Amino acid sequence: MKVYINTDLEGIGGFVDWEEADIKTGRGIAYTKDILTAEVNAAIEGVLLEDGAAEIVVQDGHGGGYWGANIIAEALHPRAALIQGKRNAEITGLDHSFDLFMGIGVHSMAGTKNGVMNHTISPQIMNYRINGVLVGEIGIWAALAGYYGIPVGMVSGDYWAVEEAKALLGDVETVAVKKGLNLFTAQCMNPLEARELIRQAARSAVAGRERFKPYKVEAPAEIKIEFTRTDYAEKAERRGAERLDGRLVRFTGNDFKALFDQASI
Repeated sequence: MKVYINTDLEGIGGFVDWEEADIKTGRGIAYTKDILTAEVNAAIEGVLLEDGAAEIVVQDGHGGGYWGANIIAEALHPRAALIQGKRNAEITGLDHSFDLFMGIGVHSMAGTKNGVMNHTISPQIMNYRINGVLVGEIGIWAALAGYYGIPVGMVSGDYWAVEEAKALLGDVETVAVKKGLNLFTAQCMNPLEARELIRQAARSAVAGRERFKPYKVEAPAEIKIEFTRTDYAEKAERRGAERLDGRLVRFTGNDFKALFDQASI
């Protein structure tokens, strides 16, 4: 089988404030990179425990290289291929050849009451809806995977993020490595315990992969984005969006992937 693991940073254990990534005010980005790489390795180990012949591709998904590489390539499990760099798409290298999708380090959508570092793609966005359903990055990932017929089998991250995943996707393996108490505070699980639970969840996802269903966006597809400022809506309008009010725009089309690419900021 072939597994795609997408990663983000805000949902990993022990990371509760963007300032933590600053060496002047926090422990520095190197600290978070170590945690992320360890959690990804735990997921890879879980996949291989169930299917030793599995092909695994990992995307270093946080910010498309905003802080440079987030996953430490030389510390990544040798059985996994790694996609890194300044991506021009939310998900790169995904196609019909994959059997299962997993997410590590996920955070909750913008506006989640206690979601630590909650946001959806960018501070520019307040609300993001696909065919009327309010989603965050988890929902966007699931829709992009579903476009290729690939189900989401496992996600790990903030408690509120995994609750979001379960509400949207139903039967999916999840691990809450921390529980957000407010935007910049969380109760965090011991890192060793978190990695073991990720390992077990990834293994269970592979073992039970037949029960997962792709999240399909039916045509005609609609993406509605409510921005925080009117000028962001103006830019979307120039990309072909219909302007609904000062901050709200709508994109419509029959091909979801093409529509998402058009809507991407």
